[in-house]
Amino acid sequence: MTNQLFDRSKLKLLFLRGLSIIAKFLFTGLYFRYSEADYGEYSLVATTILLLVFLLGMDFYSYANRAVLEPDSNPQKIIFNQFSLYFLLYILMAPVVYLIFKSVGFDADYLPLFYLVLITEHLNFEFYRLLFVFKKPLAANINLFFRNAFWVLGASVWLFVYDQIDVQTVLWFWLAGDLLALLFSLGISWTKRHKISLQNFKLDKQWIVKGLVVSLPYILGSLAYKTIEFSDRYLIDYFLDKKAVGVYAFFANMANVLNIILFTLVISVLYPGLVESIMHKNKKDFKKKFMQFRKEIIVYSIGTGVMLLGLLPVVLYIIGKTQYNGQLYIFVLLLLANMALNVSFLYHFIIYAYRKDWRIFKATALAALLNLVLNWFLIPFWGISGAAVATLASFVLVAVLKYFDANKLLDESV
Repeated sequence: MTNQLFDRSKLKLLFLRGLSIIAKFLFTGLYFRYSEADYGEYSLVATTILLLVFLLGMDFYSYANRAVLEPDSNPQKIIFNQFSLYFLLYILMAPVVYLIFKSVGFDADYLPLFYLVLITEHLNFEFYRLLFVFKKPLAANINLFFRNAFWVLGASVWLFVYDQIDVQTVLWFWLAGDLLALLFSLGISWTKRHKISLQNFKLDKQWIVKGLVVSLPYILGSLAYKTIEFSDRYLIDYFLDKKAVGVYAFFANMANVLNIILFTLVISVLYPGLVESIMHKNKKDFKKKFMQFRKEIIVYSIGTGVMLLGLLPVVLYIIGKTQYNGQLYIFVLLLLANMALNVSFLYHFIIYAYRKDWRIFKATALAALLNLVLNWFLIPFWGISGAAVATLASFVLVAVLKYFDANKLLDESV
């Protein structure tokens, strides 16, 4: 069992993600120590960028990447049309991004920088996903290292030396990391290319339009999921203040380490094979991969959760914020929420492989609605504790609904 759970390839991935986690710990701790309120403002900016990344890409990757995995596909043609759509969306969505930027109340001085970070972050997301589809998890995690750790280390050094930072400076660091990640990904794509045919570089409008229609439940589902993940920060800012946002974001980002580890070592490695086994109707292979997926989700969830629970009080002591030890129960609630989320992915990819995409949307939309209602009523009375309860309840509902949908599909296919 130990050899299956920890082979050499996973140790390489864990090393890269370990560096990313250390970088995030340093940056989060130093920024939080500098000012809870300023960290809260940065958290709102970063949250808005991550939300807009999904809106900008229209979740088209779900359609395109599944097409790449299908037998006898033409990856070059698919990827060319996929990125052609993205560059058109960058132009068309600019006014929407501007309105959202202004409505949140960010400083207009860094709008161009904000949009550059948004575009490069989205491009990197797409390269990152494609590298996993082509079963190159190490290269994907190197891409992630540049855009999630390298620049974060630079910003951490800045914070350590100057003991202050602002959002605009952080965005410059972020852009530098994204550009390095793009250069690396383009280099990998060039050196690993197969025979290139110019016939594949033709715009297929019909395929793109079909993809947008098929992707509609994905984008709606992603926005619903991001509502669960991030709406609490905006509502905490609305009902409370940016200091409260900073405290909540600190606990949430620390709990998110569980998601990073599980995605790196389990989900990203196993999901393509699970999806392929269903697409190729290989029941024996599916059962084997499903059992391995489930076992590793449980083992890594428990192990990572225990490790983080023991580590966080040490982090609070080091950064001189021991007054928040009394709120560690918020961290526990968020850890449990993330465990429920990762369990839901086991069933999510079964539904995805059967192309029942509206079922995924319905499950996530119901949970998002529950999340908004709970946040609206609980935050004014329970503060950030109410937001944590809302997140846990929502992700548990997602896992339960997807569990029943996935099992129904499996029963129907027997």
